[in-house]
Amino acid sequence: MCNEFAQERAWAAYCEMMQREALEIVSDEPDYLPTGSVRPSERAAIVRAAPGGSRLELIPWGWPPYAGKGLVINVQSEKRRDPPMARGIAPMSRFYEFRGAKAPKSKFEFSPATNHDLGFAVVIKDGRFALMTTEPGPDVEGIHNRMPVTLLSGDWARFLTDPEFPRDVTAPSPAGTLKHLQVR
Repeated sequence: MCNEFAQERAWAAYCEMMQREALEIVSDEPDYLPTGSVRPSERAAIVRAAPGGSRLELIPWGWPPYAGKGLVINVQSEKRRDPPMARGIAPMSRFYEFRGAKAPKSKFEFSPATNHDLGFAVVIKDGRFALMTTEPGPDVEGIHNRMPVTLLSGDWARFLTDPEFPRDVTAPSPAGTLKHLQVR
């Protein structure tokens, strides 16, 4: 499952993106914005609903499991009913999936197939986040058996603010949303 994605936007780009969603960013610009690959335990830019719009926060990826080692970095969307205050979006430029049984596994880079903004649906818990996952859409199904919930920009406001969990926007992304390239 996805254990690496990239964010490559400047502060002004995040602000413009959320203005288009009618959820203007009302938080201050952070001192640091990650650019490039984000991996588990690293901080990523996460957009959340806020009074008067949205806010951008830098939040670590993954939380400790109830038992055992490692981090919970992915959670199945089909089992979620999180309220708006526990939902966020991780805008992304690309993500990676792996295929194969033995190392080194084949590595595939997925990126938006069009000029539309895409973001991952995330759950926020105890100041950390995990990516929501779903069944693979047509653009991913031949490579992996799950994929991150990839939200189209027009669904962001509803995902962040709807009091009812918007199950329909956490479905697999439609064909033509993503393009992929084998990088290893």
